[in-house]
Amino acid sequence: EAGTYKSSNGSASCDACAPDTFSVTVGAVSATACQACPLHTRSDAGSGAIAACSCAAGYTGPDGAECAACEAGTYKSSNGSAGCSPCAADTFSTAVGAESATACVACPLHTRSDAGSSGITNCSCVAGYTGPDGAECAACEAGTYKEEAGGGSCSQCAAGTFSPLLAAPARSACGPCAAHSLSP
Repeated sequence: EAGTYKSSNGSASCDACAPDTFSVTVGAVSATACQACPLHTRSDAGSGAIAACSCAAGYTGPDGAECAACEAGTYKSSNGSAGCSPCAADTFSTAVGAESATACVACPLHTRSDAGSSGITNCSCVAGYTGPDGAECAACEAGTYKEEAGGGSCSQCAAGTFSPLLAAPARSACGPCAAHSLSP
């Protein structure tokens, strides 16, 4: 039977090819008939076809062929030909060949990233906060706002308006000044 060999005469049963190998030879007489699976693939003991060699966790590709590592920002936790899964939004991973979502690290405080982000610089400030990409962001001060995500600066409320809010995410947070008061 393919995937097995028998190195001695007699009624003893055949031995299975070792895990991560395969053999298409029927009637094989030594373990040398068992060939190694392609790079970054795995197979069960006794595999009788190269197609039984499937990509290891952290790798993707077709069964029976060499597999490629999951790119940074992705992971794959099981063996098989499935594609790699992206890290969730608001996380990133620089790891290549990651085998678990635990490789995906949370973005710094008050930042966000798209799913599948491959570096901390993909984490940018949310509206109402300012700072460089990849770093914790600071709240816009009272009297300012920031409507867009990213590393831009906070904008001053228009003359005659003011916002008492920290981290105001929209111009609409700026309301008219109280009677008999001014703002720049």
